[in-house]
Amino acid sequence: MPGDTTRRRRTLPFLRLRALLSGGLVLGLGAVATLASWNDSEYTRATLTSSVFNTESSVNGLAYADNATSPGPIVTFAGAGFSPSTSVYLPVLIRSKATSVAGTVVLEAPVVGGADALTLGAAFVYRVVRTTGTCDATAFTAGSTYVVGTNSLSRAFTLGQEVGVVNTLGAGAPAAPGAVTGFCFQITLPAGADNSLQGKAATATWHFAATSS
Repeated sequence: MPGDTTRRRRTLPFLRLRALLSGGLVLGLGAVATLASWNDSEYTRATLTSSVFNTESSVNGLAYADNATSPGPIVTFAGAGFSPSTSVYLPVLIRSKATSVAGTVVLEAPVVGGADALTLGAAFVYRVVRTTGTCDATAFTAGSTYVVGTNSLSRAFTLGQEVGVVNTLGAGAPAAPGAVTGFCFQITLPAGADNSLQGKAATATWHFAATSS
């Protein structure tokens, strides 16, 4: 009947709309189910500690100590003082303390002071070799490791360690210091020293600059 046909035409779009909405709801629920997952976590933590670099030295046979403040131990050489062509010898032993990491040490040019620094200080020359044995003239041979100077040449007090020289400091053990790195100084007033230098006095302070590896 015409009325029934009109009613069906009006009902069908509504049913189609409901079917589409229902389908959309079903698809929406399906997407949420796909994205869901179980969660879990893992963590780790590291304790960070810094190393220790610490050195000590024995100067001219004295006990090992932290000689970190200038001028360090004062060494006075026995006798009436320097005369032309005379040399004196000074041993310096350096090592790392227990638990210290390894490193290197550089010998810098001395700082000359005192009333006669300009005259007497300028006249002196010196050489340095590495040794932990006897520090005297016998330490200065062709086979020695020269830190300052050479087998046949001394340097002025204005100069420090030779280029290319590396002085290593071994690491300390948990309960013991590291191996000793020794330096033997030969300090000389040359044969040609001027007569006007008699009775003068000056000081020389050497700095060993140590750096961890």
